[in-house]
Amino acid sequence: MGAEQQTSKLKKHIFHLVVITVAGAMIYGLPYFRSYFYDAYLTTYHLTNAQMGTFGSIFGLFGMISYLFGGVVADMVSTRKLMTVSLILTGIGGFIHMLNPGYYVLLAIYALWGFTSLFAFWPAVVKSLREISNENEQSKAFGFFDGGRGIVYAIDGVCIVSIFAYFSKKAGDVGGLNGVIIYYSVIAIVLGILVFFLLKGSEKEKVAVVEEKKEKITVEGVLKVLKMPAVWFLSIILCCTYTMNIAFYYFTPYSTSAFGMAGAAAAIITIAAQYVRPVASFGGGALADKFGRSRVLYVTFTMMMIPTFMMVFMHSMSSTLFIALCIIIYVGMYGGYSLVWSMMDEGGIPLSVAGTAVGVISTIGFFPEVAVPYLFGKVLDVFGDKGYDYMFTGIGICFAIGIVTLVIWDRYRKKLNIQPGSRENTETAAEA
Repeated sequence: MGAEQQTSKLKKHIFHLVVITVAGAMIYGLPYFRSYFYDAYLTTYHLTNAQMGTFGSIFGLFGMISYLFGGVVADMVSTRKLMTVSLILTGIGGFIHMLNPGYYVLLAIYALWGFTSLFAFWPAVVKSLREISNENEQSKAFGFFDGGRGIVYAIDGVCIVSIFAYFSKKAGDVGGLNGVIIYYSVIAIVLGILVFFLLKGSEKEKVAVVEEKKEKITVEGVLKVLKMPAVWFLSIILCCTYTMNIAFYYFTPYSTSAFGMAGAAAAIITIAAQYVRPVASFGGGALADKFGRSRVLYVTFTMMMIPTFMMVFMHSMSSTLFIALCIIIYVGMYGGYSLVWSMMDEGGIPLSVAGTAVGVISTIGFFPEVAVPYLFGKVLDVFGDKGYDYMFTGIGICFAIGIVTLVIWDRYRKKLNIQPGSRENTETAAEA
């Protein structure tokens, strides 16, 4: 009876889940579309590579803040209202972007998007997913959400490349970029309106607030978590893998520089990641359950490290080989991306501080979103096309560090004598 009720709850809200998934994908179109059309964006707004990177850094800074404190905002305002306002303000920011503003106004727009789509929107999405599914359905809800976003991104990629190609022929790069901006802005505002009417507030929001207060971050909880070796190991592992999640956007300008690809064609190199994402995400999770999480991460880290080093040492490679290497990297990138969170039990992190641990690991692990865009942009400004060699070398070294950390992690886990997926003795292990 209980299982049937739990299953029926998620089925009852399946349409809501679809809307949340689409919204959770499309709200990030505006903050990230510059990466798909890197060179066109750079020249249209007269920017340096470092300035382009700063947009990503200011956006990512709000992400770091949101992982620790964004949940408090989600407790204070209903998810329906918070998501609605976030989507509409994101769309409005897009229309302001169309006024051809200068660098500092663009910086303010990306700061706005960081607030609306990360600090305000993301915690509301997580809370909303919890509200529409029972306790033992959380994995299904989040799995559908992440895999579904990959499908949305894949469809979206075709749309924006077509829009950019069509309008750029008529009005140059400015027309192409404005066409993409209008597309994302209108969709964000329409989704905001749909969310407002489809996700009606109810008493279950009050219940969710009470439940989430158990996981609310406190100073004492943070200090306790910071003393756990597992938290630092997982933070490093996440930091290493997430570096590629940010760095792969530079495959677009690299393809134009190294292979002379046109803007629309170069964008496809990056957008292709979203076609790989659903299969790699689901496949990585299934293989991790069967063979072990760290074993899968060894493979995914190697799949990202070797092709990256090949890009450094094989300058004469064909565009076909480059695309093949990118696909291999994408499989590794999404195949192991979400595994860190399923490794918390293995490291002896108790459920009593799980929420705090997630916040701390996210703050440290997602730091590349702040550092990588500005750092890589600066390297390109100083060294020109040679800067790509330094970038790819740094990325490869990052994965080598990740593999070493995995070795240390396995030894640490064996020392704790906790089996993968087990929640037994986690309180005792946390004190080890």
